[in-house]
Amino acid sequence: MIQAESIILDKKKIDHKIRRIAYQIYEANVNEKEVIIAGIFENGYLFAKKLKAAVEKVSPIKVILCKVNIDKKKPTNPIQTSLKTE
Repeated sequence: MIQAESIILDKKKIDHKIRRIAYQIYEANVNEKEVIIAGIFENGYLFAKKLKAAVEKVSPIKVILCKVNIDKKKPTNPIQTSLKTE
């Protein structure tokens, strides 16, 4: 017997959750000029990009997007990010 797929969140609910998280980020950082949102490549980074756009819609805070690369086959290898070090 084939089991039907069950959808946990539809697009509308996902958008609502992302918007709510964006407001929570703003509320927690209301006095900040900028925040960094990091996402682990690949799916976490896609989520971080959506969250960045949502935060910028609801607040004046500048959002810096950071891509985090982790070797999932060898997690003890160094972690790399897209942030530039000074």
